[in-house]
Amino acid sequence: MKRLAIIAMLCLSSSSSAQPAPDAMIGAGVTERIGAVVPPAIPFKQVRGDRTTIGGFFDGSRPVLLVLAYARCTMLCSLVLRGVANVAREMQREPGRDYQLVLVSLDARETVDEAARKQATLLAELGRGDGRWRWPYLLGTRAAIDAVAGALGFRYAWDPRTEQYAHPAVIFVLTPDGRVARYLHGVQFDPVEVAAALDDAAAGRLAATTTSEDVLRCFRFDPASRRAGARAQLFLRIGAAAIFALSFAGIALLIGWERRLRRRR
Repeated sequence: MKRLAIIAMLCLSSSSSAQPAPDAMIGAGVTERIGAVVPPAIPFKQVRGDRTTIGGFFDGSRPVLLVLAYARCTMLCSLVLRGVANVAREMQREPGRDYQLVLVSLDARETVDEAARKQATLLAELGRGDGRWRWPYLLGTRAAIDAVAGALGFRYAWDPRTEQYAHPAVIFVLTPDGRVARYLHGVQFDPVEVAAALDDAAAGRLAATTTSEDVLRCFRFDPASRRAGARAQLFLRIGAAAIFALSFAGIALLIGWERRLRRRR
């Protein structure tokens, strides 16, 4: 129910704006590629760490929970990352030991300091210590980022009007050898579902493709429409308060009328 409420809220804030969706919003989405292999040689740099490759996290024994996000994102990324931190904290599995939890930054311009601050925030939300190995944060070139996104079927685009990347709300479960096993859509995730997806991926079992266009469309929202969404929410609150006040007044009138009838008798 919480997930549906968040989706409804974001849909409302999106549809409240009279402005047509920017081209970047229209282009954002995901084409599920179950079984596709993420090329292991794609180079990245760990925050405050050594250079590595995405394949460095495909160790052949542990599944991977992969997130594409970036530190400067003020809207959707924060919701997705909070959802990932919450589910990782609630699962009876230790990130970095039972599975690999990895973040690839979508922003090739992201600095090490920005990424380090974001990683520290994520580790605090994770609540399992401040060891960076628990949730590696990878920085790469545009070519490297696009190579990972392309392998996953993850479509994103820069919107110059809002200065944000438009992208879908989805995280990825990979097998220990780097094959795409499952897509998990939304901003909140069920610990039981995620744990089962990791177990399946660890065993090499691949999920069926899911239908997610309706959810993705709801999450293609424009940060410039936040004011319209806020106004819509304000009107809803005012309407709810008015209905409550009228109901209360009606009950009071009925009680008063009943007392007057009793006195006349």
